[in-house]
Amino acid sequence: MKPSSVKVVVDRIEGPLAVLVLYDDDNVRFNFPVERLPGGLREGDHLIVRFEQDDESRKAETKKAENLLNDLLKKDSGE
Repeated sequence: MKPSSVKVVVDRIEGPLAVLVLYDDDNVRFNFPVERLPGGLREGDHLIVRFEQDDESRKAETKKAENLLNDLLKKDSGE
């Protein structure tokens, strides 16, 4: 699956959080930790945010959940 991306603008920085606004829809806002953003970021800066599906991570998390459920069911049945 092809990655997708969106442009966001740094609206403001409030302590450890940056308020990011979707470039083409200023009704969409979200907070993001400043420490996870590029250094030297200022209000008004534009960023490209990329989204990419991570199938391997999903498979690993599904496997962990299945193992946990199996362990719980074994304990519940007295095994």
